[in-house]
Amino acid sequence: MPVLTRVEARGWRGRLVLGGVTLALTLGGATMLYPFLLMLSGAMRSDMDAADMGLLPHYLVDDAELVRKFLETKYNYDPVLMNRFRLTRDYGFRDARVDLEGPAAAVRDFDRFLREADLPDHWQVLGGTELYRGISCENHRILVETLRRRFDDDLAAFNAELGAPIRSWWQVSARIPRWEEARTVQDRSPLTDGYREALRASEPAERAPVNLTGLYLQRMVFPVFGMRDATAFREAYGLEIEDFESFALPRRVPPPEQAAFRRDWLAFVFGRHVNLSFVRSDASDADYQAFLRARFGTIENLRRYWHDAEGADFEDLRLPADRDWIQEQRREAYEAFLETLPPESLRLVGPEFAWRDWLVGVHGSRDAAARAHGLEAGAAGAIPMPLAALETQYVLDRAGALRRRYALRNFRVVARRMFVQGRPFLNTIIYVSLALLFSLTLQPLVAYALSRFQPPGTWKIIFIFVATMAFPPMVAMIPQFLIIQRLGLLNTFIALVLPVTVNGMLIFLLKGFFDSIPKDLYDAAVIDGASEFRIFWQITMAMSTPILAVVALNTFSAAWMSFMYPLIVCPDERMHVLAVWLQQFQQHAPGTAVFASIILASIPSLLIFLFAQRTIMRGIAVPSEK
Repeated sequence: MPVLTRVEARGWRGRLVLGGVTLALTLGGATMLYPFLLMLSGAMRSDMDAADMGLLPHYLVDDAELVRKFLETKYNYDPVLMNRFRLTRDYGFRDARVDLEGPAAAVRDFDRFLREADLPDHWQVLGGTELYRGISCENHRILVETLRRRFDDDLAAFNAELGAPIRSWWQVSARIPRWEEARTVQDRSPLTDGYREALRASEPAERAPVNLTGLYLQRMVFPVFGMRDATAFREAYGLEIEDFESFALPRRVPPPEQAAFRRDWLAFVFGRHVNLSFVRSDASDADYQAFLRARFGTIENLRRYWHDAEGADFEDLRLPADRDWIQEQRREAYEAFLETLPPESLRLVGPEFAWRDWLVGVHGSRDAAARAHGLEAGAAGAIPMPLAALETQYVLDRAGALRRRYALRNFRVVARRMFVQGRPFLNTIIYVSLALLFSLTLQPLVAYALSRFQPPGTWKIIFIFVATMAFPPMVAMIPQFLIIQRLGLLNTFIALVLPVTVNGMLIFLLKGFFDSIPKDLYDAAVIDGASEFRIFWQITMAMSTPILAVVALNTFSAAWMSFMYPLIVCPDERMHVLAVWLQQFQQHAPGTAVFASIILASIPSLLIFLFAQRTIMRGIAVPSEK
């Protein structure tokens, strides 16, 4: 019966009441929608902007914020590496300074340099190849696809060659190499080979050339002079620079007049800060051969010390070329040789020095190169690598694709973990399907028998069914687990399905609905010669669609997000259902990915309710109308 009659609804009071009810429902719906939209927005974020509470992530509309998002991904969430490669002093990615109007000529030259110079592998790195709390990005996906192609998708062969038990291709992770650091070693493995292949195939802006100036600032300057004011640093070193961004590490040792600078430059080379693969000298091969002969005596001793058989005699040995990597077993002897040389014969090698030489070769002179980049004449010797400007231009050219990539990244990772890497979704589908099958067959049969035949003690049986609701589910888990264990059913779908197959409250509801069906229909069916099963199926079940929908929804909800019981009876990871997997995933994943996992896990329940809401509402309304 409606609250207002049609006549009352047409009056101003009725319309006011209806308007108030509509407004209240609208506000209530908005308060329910807002948390969902907030979670959806959080699922499109990362650590950099996870604390924002807006409904729209800033990087979707702000180009500068999109560049910061790119930097966060490229440098594997490590701002220290970002500062080293970009020569910046930002505390985090959120604070990274972005200039959307970079020098176009410098960007074009630098892009061309990275494509033409054919830098050796240890002169550059590829970012975004390391898993961060289980979250991968585009370059990590490229690395995984490269490895799968190299090994014909044979994970066992990859594990055998790598010597590590990796259960999935998506567990592969390659951190950004610190080639410029003294302790870095270069090992050869299928992972590093795949990394180098992905590096060579990547776009220049996705790479980062090694920057010795950035390492020098972090190791020698900032701990002494701080990161903000360059006044003390400028005075101590005797330099004419305005700020740290104007500083460029010289290729040669500073002159004796700059005593502090000269001391720190030599300490940087011989103090185990820079990798000796970036240090060369003007000495000849004969000088190196004479030193090795004096140090080791015989070529056999040298071979044993170096653990290789290169060269039949000392005369066959050569100093490393500028682009060569020096293996760790040779560094001690090489360092000792460099210490015997005058400091003025030492020189640094690396991308920044090759960049300046390339500029002079392209533009004809240092002054011409400086003018082409909008700098003062004579500044070519200190032209920095415009990596920051190159990255910014790269992001602006691909803004739409990058926005879609970052918005969907968490969802892609969660979907891959849910559908490809593991079995939680498949296990849950099997679990829910079996639960629905048994629940919609066994429970209606029990309720039909109690309703149609009224066996002695029917209400006692109903009382026992309803009384089970007085006990918390946790109380029943202990005897259920003991029974399952003694039957040897642990880690099976049977163990999962048994507790949700029969529910006393649902049987009580079914019996009440079946009781409302007119008995004359049963009598007519018996007169027509229908069997008992046909009566049950074509009359009782056909007329009970609303209550069966309620039973199905309750069974689905109980099985879909069941956590504690499946965790107890199916501890094997291969048998984890979705709720258990979500709990395990939330232990190590960032909060933004957790939002994405919750949204994806909730979609089936939402779709079922949307498509079945009319039937469900009939299940609520029809019994009262009868």
